[in-house]
Amino acid sequence: MLAAFTHLNWFAVGLAGLAYYLLGAVWFTPLFGKAWDHSIGYDRSKAARFGPDYYIVPFVSAVVVAIALGLILSALAPSTGWDGLVVGVVIGLGIAGAVSVNNALTPHTPHPYVFGAVTGGYHFVGIVIASAIIGIFSK
Repeated sequence: MLAAFTHLNWFAVGLAGLAYYLLGAVWFTPLFGKAWDHSIGYDRSKAARFGPDYYIVPFVSAVVVAIALGLILSALAPSTGWDGLVVGVVIGLGIAGAVSVNNALTPHTPHPYVFGAVTGGYHFVGIVIASAIIGIFSK
């Protein structure tokens, strides 16, 4: 299994991780930031500042997901970028999206379905994009 790491296209994995991370910056700020804030009962004022963990942890997580996707796609040996996209849809919806919605259903989340939709939607779209990127470069 460790040998699989040597066969990864690290450029594609890095690009996929960066794309997934940057999608989050857009997703949770201008696109769905207000809905996400509302879903968790947070009031983000213009003066709110977030610590470095708010940026570092999602970046590391996106890279870890991209590595996992790279390993999965390497094992499946896709022949086109579309194959990578299909794998992304299956993993994004079947695992990340479903887990996000499930995790949202806690007694501490004021609006769990909104939280699940926003967070699950981000992971679904991000994983599809990351898988497509890796699939394109896996030829």
